[in-house]
Amino acid sequence: MAARVLQVTGTSSGSGKSTVAMAMAYHFRKLGYRVCPFKAVNMSLNSVVVHNGEMSRAQWLQALAAGARPDVRMNPVLLKPEGQGSQVIVNGRAMGRMAVREYYSYISSDGLMKILESIQWAMGDSDIVVSEGAGSPAEINLLRFDLSNGLLPEISGCPIVMVGDIERGGVFASLYGTLELMPHRSQVKALVINRMRGDTSILEPGIRLLEGLSGTRVAGVVPFFEFNLPGEDSMDYQGDTGSEEVCVLRYPHMENYSEVDPLRYYGVGYSYVDHRNAGKILNARLVVLPGSKLVFEDLAYIRRHGIDRLIMKARERGASVLGVCGGYQILGKSISDPSAVQSSGSFTEGLGLLDVETEYAKEKTIREVEYNIRNSHLTSQRYRGYEIHYGMVRNLSEEPFLETDLGPEGAVSRDGAVMGTNVHGVLESRELIEHILGRKVPVSSYMEGLEAEVRRVSERILSCLDLDYIERLVL
Repeated sequence: MAARVLQVTGTSSGSGKSTVAMAMAYHFRKLGYRVCPFKAVNMSLNSVVVHNGEMSRAQWLQALAAGARPDVRMNPVLLKPEGQGSQVIVNGRAMGRMAVREYYSYISSDGLMKILESIQWAMGDSDIVVSEGAGSPAEINLLRFDLSNGLLPEISGCPIVMVGDIERGGVFASLYGTLELMPHRSQVKALVINRMRGDTSILEPGIRLLEGLSGTRVAGVVPFFEFNLPGEDSMDYQGDTGSEEVCVLRYPHMENYSEVDPLRYYGVGYSYVDHRNAGKILNARLVVLPGSKLVFEDLAYIRRHGIDRLIMKARERGASVLGVCGGYQILGKSISDPSAVQSSGSFTEGLGLLDVETEYAKEKTIREVEYNIRNSHLTSQRYRGYEIHYGMVRNLSEEPFLETDLGPEGAVSRDGAVMGTNVHGVLESRELIEHILGRKVPVSSYMEGLEAEVRRVSERILSCLDLDYIERLVL
């Protein structure tokens, strides 16, 4: 028998549909069903590499909640914005950059076929598919291209749960207006009001009116509460802790914001640093240069604002410096791009803190890796990470930073203070954090902490929903 489907959509981006979908996946898993999260098209710079390629972190997190092995077919099309277009990832592999009209042409033909194949896999490999919509389903100028909101409801006739964010204001108008404009309106069977602050009883008159006008039941009001889960894009990473212990360089084209997630779990304070507050770098114990979508431009930004000099001065004062992916390339001696992957055949000098050279190539490296920190004064414990990058970095004379299942990787300076790697996830190493900061952290494992937070957040959301009603819609 084909899987049952539940679609979770929202009135806008950031309404909370990803988290509600995660909670629903967790709930049906607890009931004993095989659950598959799904999102036809996701736009995010926060991706993750799994066994068969690159996928969005939101569906990866939902798979964790569902107890399912993450698979790129849960997110067959991933868009990573780049200027006027996007890098298009299909079934975990880079298809290249596409301008908007080129993408619309692709997603209406070959891309649609790939998504349909993934839907067939998801429906055949699970009991329940929890599908997440994208943005708003009422973008009436783009409906024919809106496969995340429209395709599965069209194919399956599934019930839809719609989430509205009251913190933005106008939640009743947002919910009602979206219902009036969207296709598949008759399939919307439940509304959820998210991020309510204060006494929920004051909503009751509005809820009664909304239900009367729309004929659709409000199946829950979720209060505002703090949680610590990986975000989907840069908007989820606007805040920091204000601490200067760790400074994360936030250049204009920073990507993989989720690199800092382990710091939060380990209780380590950090600040994002750009040209407006770069002086914080001088007080840091650790300076992190994260990934970059456009390394040449971000390196020019660093130099233009004198941030390179501050990094050097912090290094002289005893700070450690860690570069990951694009940040690793920036720390090296030079970066060349003969194939014009990021630039028009450019060459530039790096910061020269590591004796390595980067050369871009058109082929994109996407792989999971197991690693341990090679430095003998640290632990030999194994961790899992991943690589997403173009070209290669040649280590000219430095000691490797990591020992991976594919061999030595990265570079570390002779005094151990400057470290670089193409492997995302190295900050998950509790031992590395403790070594750099010179103190113990309260959490033993990042993944254990993350799984516990998924349970806590899911259960908090579920406690606010009419689960009997939602189960009747699906089962």
